[in-house]
Amino acid sequence: MIYNSYVFKLNFLIFSFFLSIFVSGQSLSLAEIYELALDKDPELKIAEATYRAEKEAKAKGIAGLLPSLTTRGITSWNESEVLRGSQSTFFDGTGNNTYGYSADLIQPIFRVDRWFQFSQGKAMSEIAKAKFAFAQQETITRVSITYFNLLKAIKNLEVAQAEESAIKRQRDIAKRLFEEGVSSVTNFQEAQAFYDLSQVSRIASQGQLEFAREALIAIIGEAPDLADLNETYPVSSPNPKSQEQWVGMGLTNNFSLKAAKLATRASKRNAQSKLSDHFPDVDLVANVTRNNSRQPSFAGGNFSFEENYIEDRKYSLQFSWPLMAGGLISSERREAYANFEKAQQEEILMERKIKQQIKSSYSSVLTNLANVKAREQALKSSQSALRATQFGYESDTRNIVDLLNAERNFFSAQRDFNSSKYDFIIAELNLKLSAGILSPADIYDISNFMTD
Repeated sequence: MIYNSYVFKLNFLIFSFFLSIFVSGQSLSLAEIYELALDKDPELKIAEATYRAEKEAKAKGIAGLLPSLTTRGITSWNESEVLRGSQSTFFDGTGNNTYGYSADLIQPIFRVDRWFQFSQGKAMSEIAKAKFAFAQQETITRVSITYFNLLKAIKNLEVAQAEESAIKRQRDIAKRLFEEGVSSVTNFQEAQAFYDLSQVSRIASQGQLEFAREALIAIIGEAPDLADLNETYPVSSPNPKSQEQWVGMGLTNNFSLKAAKLATRASKRNAQSKLSDHFPDVDLVANVTRNNSRQPSFAGGNFSFEENYIEDRKYSLQFSWPLMAGGLISSERREAYANFEKAQQEEILMERKIKQQIKSSYSSVLTNLANVKAREQALKSSQSALRATQFGYESDTRNIVDLLNAERNFFSAQRDFNSSKYDFIIAELNLKLSAGILSPADIYDISNFMTD
């Protein structure tokens, strides 16, 4: 039995070891990185905690309309001493214990300011909801940008390494031909210069890769291997194709604009609340008070406590009207209406900003769409040019500088084409973010076109 248990544990450890190797070797898709971010991203956690705190404004607003109950309790021991005779030290002391409680129940009857505060609280809770919804959408774009920036850095480093390796081969050939006296020192020096530049490019690409990794670590706490897009990812025009339709969607769905509109409503309710401070307040008040008294007694030589209590109940309708507070109420009213005007202008500014963002994002999508197609054609052309230059170099009709330039142009075209695909996806996501229609489904749609 012990042997079987030992074998089981050994097999389990071996299985776990190979499983860890297998899992660590997997490449995570954009959707998987996004799911990790939902659990580990500090910025999203901060936004979520802020939402939970700010949505309580509604509960605080309605609390001013509901009854409040306050209770108090007290207990005390009272002693009295009487000095008899001017020189005597004889004291006659008595004491008693009193204790009691009271309760006040207050129900607002006519509180105009609190009705407006309740309406303001509802708007503030809706603002918190809209801000958190925007933070969730922003997380999608932030994770996607970080993901594709890392992919771009990885691809750039791969191209830089391939470029360095290819130019090194040409440099080594030029060096050997120079040493054999077949080629001039100029060809070798030209090749060496190209090789030195390729090293600089590779070193810069390594630095960019480290920066991109750190950006992902800041979000999820790690930088695992990433899955790349396959060649079937569709690069097409935005749907709908009309820019005005995108603007219309943004004015309806953008959460930042919704928050600005709600802020205007909340600011208006706050101003109305301050105006209503000039109105009278009416409250229904119920009070219950009970006081007990315990006093020692020595009647008939027997020690005992004599207890008495008094209980009062009062029900009243209280009326108060602030007539003058040194100008404080009027000052707060003017301040509130100034803030209301500020909120109105901020709403107008946000609407114009959203329109500008959508139009800019729409143009960016079209530009990146054309860029992908142009870069793809440029890559094919540079590859053909490289082949032709290689043939010419081998036929002594082209020199080594022509060949090195052709190789550099080819690798540059590779970098540009890889980047153009990622830039197009980011532009699409930014357009949807501006229009307020970005959702996790967009992440999963992109991940469907990813492979390890």
